[in-house]
Amino acid sequence: MTNDQGIPNPQIGFWSSLGPWVLILGLFAPVTFVNAAEKHWAFQPVKKPALPSVKDAIWVRNPIDRFVLARMEAAGVRPAEAAGKGTLLRRLSLDLIGVPPTPAELAAFERDDSPEAYAKVVKRLMASPHYGERMAQGWLDLARFADTSGYAADRTRNVWPYRDWVIRAFNDNLPYDRFSIEQLAGDLLPNATPEQRLATGFHRQAMQAKGNNPRKEEFRIKGIVDRLQTTGRTWLGLTLECAECHDHKHDPISQKEYYRLFAIFNNVPHLGSGYGVHGPRMQYTVADPQRAQLAKRLDKLRPKLGELGAKQPGVIGEWIGAAVEKEAAKFALTGSFTVTAEIETKANIGNIVSKYDWKAGQRSFVVGVGGEGDPKATPGHLFAWISSEAGAFRGVVAYGSRPVNDGQRHHVAVVFEAGKAVRFFVDGVEDRHVRLEGAPPARIAQSTRPLAIGAGYNNAGEPNAFQFQGKLEKVRLYNHALADPSGIDLTKPAAKEFVKLSNEIGKMKVQQLEVPVMDELPQPRETHVLVRGEFDQKGEAVRPGLPAFLPSWTMLERRPMNRLDFARWLFAPGHPLTARVEVNRIWQHHFGEGLVRTPADFGKHGAKPTHPQLLDWLAATFVESGWDRKAMHRLIVESATYRQSSKMRDAKAEALLAHFPRRRLQAEQIRDSALAVAGLLDVRVGGPSAFPDQPAGLYEERGQNTAGNSNFTWRNSVGHDRFRRSMYTYWKRMMLHPVLATFDAPPRQVCVPKRTVTNTPQQALVALNEPIFAEAAAAFARRLAAAHTDDAAKITAAYRLCYARDPDAFERKQCLAFLADHRRRGEGDAWTALASVLMNLDEWLVRE
Repeated sequence: MTNDQGIPNPQIGFWSSLGPWVLILGLFAPVTFVNAAEKHWAFQPVKKPALPSVKDAIWVRNPIDRFVLARMEAAGVRPAEAAGKGTLLRRLSLDLIGVPPTPAELAAFERDDSPEAYAKVVKRLMASPHYGERMAQGWLDLARFADTSGYAADRTRNVWPYRDWVIRAFNDNLPYDRFSIEQLAGDLLPNATPEQRLATGFHRQAMQAKGNNPRKEEFRIKGIVDRLQTTGRTWLGLTLECAECHDHKHDPISQKEYYRLFAIFNNVPHLGSGYGVHGPRMQYTVADPQRAQLAKRLDKLRPKLGELGAKQPGVIGEWIGAAVEKEAAKFALTGSFTVTAEIETKANIGNIVSKYDWKAGQRSFVVGVGGEGDPKATPGHLFAWISSEAGAFRGVVAYGSRPVNDGQRHHVAVVFEAGKAVRFFVDGVEDRHVRLEGAPPARIAQSTRPLAIGAGYNNAGEPNAFQFQGKLEKVRLYNHALADPSGIDLTKPAAKEFVKLSNEIGKMKVQQLEVPVMDELPQPRETHVLVRGEFDQKGEAVRPGLPAFLPSWTMLERRPMNRLDFARWLFAPGHPLTARVEVNRIWQHHFGEGLVRTPADFGKHGAKPTHPQLLDWLAATFVESGWDRKAMHRLIVESATYRQSSKMRDAKAEALLAHFPRRRLQAEQIRDSALAVAGLLDVRVGGPSAFPDQPAGLYEERGQNTAGNSNFTWRNSVGHDRFRRSMYTYWKRMMLHPVLATFDAPPRQVCVPKRTVTNTPQQALVALNEPIFAEAAAAFARRLAAAHTDDAAKITAAYRLCYARDPDAFERKQCLAFLADHRRRGEGDAWTALASVLMNLDEWLVRE
């Protein structure tokens, strides 16, 4: 369902929250093309073409195939035959979750002869939590994600929560417009959540110099240049960096226009020094899977207990969400009271109820989370301030010992018994370790200020500060101290289990990390054109703005453009680049090459699209879907074009997509596939980076562990962490893990729109001899031995695990001969050796 402007219904609330003008289709001025450069195909608005007619309509599975087949028929070329079931399943699994299918998955697909068999596999793989991991891999290349700061020092920094955010966003199918806006300007969104602020870590991934030199401004400028280059490559498909020192030589971007774009990103309070700490940061609450599991068990027990925190006599106010009660006298309590609420938050600070305006001398009481930033408070813990005087604080400050900002649902209660006690309850269990400063007063000061729910008072006396971020429900204010705010019989067996689990959760610490994010200066920096790109050669002053050849922003003259404005502009109706660039990247993910083979250069110097009408049809369809990336992936993989065999009939027809292009697996998939078939792969999703085995002394040899330089010593992970997915490997820019580097994983010093693919002897040496592959081969052999007794059955099982097919007669004969020869010579375990060979053949290293 859409509104009258075609915006899918789930998106209306999000876009409305950004401001009503976003929904005005007339916001963007009509584009007028005045010279040859601006007539370039990529700078024209996207128009959805009609589907072409084809002769062989039976081959067509969806609209993609019509565009592809029309080209083939015009050239007199036939499509390749359909790939076999095993080949298709392996191709899909590697593309969508990054590892080969299991034998059980292969057998189930082979048995299923229904017309929906393939679509069911696609649906299953897209619902897997590993889908987000596979899709995040390419995005992290664009985001130049790494665990270190780069340059010579290359120090460690806590950025892995951003990686987890990307994985969650892909798994949740966050629409591409929201996905992008939150990364470019999540901090500027109204009432930005911790997750939206975390998303802005995208532009804090830039390399950061040590900074102990007089050129800090130079490195600050380098960071902005990197952000602009990354933005251009990722969303616009333009080489903006070519206009840093002079007008762009190919595209209609002047140097002045470059620095107008530069000005948009020039307002981050960052000093260009200090390993990334001299810049905006946030305290981020790390999700704890064990804590989440206990919370789920609590939720299952809740129905057996009755309503936790059920309404009791004495309620004088009840609310769902934020509110401001103007009738101040009604809530001017003078004695005992109780506040209860259902909350779910990951924020460190947020008020539940407040009648406490210190600036105006109208103190009374405030209850919430995090103590309004008071350094004595513990972020994410309950607090209460209760004063007996309005003009100056006289009373009690109470701080809880249990975190409630773990993102789980909690029933919380604060009970004030005048002159006697302040008690905190979390999920029906009293916090026995509340820290008190001062004594509970016998009476409460009367404040004339309105009662704020879900917020507190700012310095201007407005009740819109310390806003509660997350779910805030069943907020109740009682005019007396409840003896038992839980309202349940805690002697019942279910209640005893509930209390036990709640206490276990209470003892668990919530981990918080200081994570680099984006922020905006209160007053914009003045930006100048930098003559020849030199940081200390300031030229003409410029305002934030856009290149003239792209759709303009009609509000540009009313106030300076900021990052949020720019992010919204990328998704304006009629924008010629954003959708084209993203669907081309999605196509590249599956086919190895995009329809435009220069994914970061849609300008005049870039490649022309091989199928321009298909590109525009996909772009228009993408926008119509509400920027739904899962739908776009599904459309592509369900096409007959994708389902072709990789057997080439005519090399000249490769650009016509007349067969499926074979390509070597990426570094992460090569290692992960070996661990998967060996039964070693750790399938946990998210979390800190791991340290898989690497040669001892490697960092010292490369000067990465010298005193005063690196703040880190590599220590090989132990246990399951050794076998984590490769995307979780500690990503050190100056010395990437040698297995990943050998197979062309980028160090991510800059934005990488497309990886280089090489074919070198070193790769064979690594795949045969590197300890992790040797260990995987041995585990693979043990797995086969545990399931089968004779060599023939083991050979079949090995081929199905590695290649998703049965071996032919020649392959069986070769394998049996290899085993016999190896045993005759007594050179170690024959099956370990054969497993190593099978994981080094061309068919293993490529996606057919």
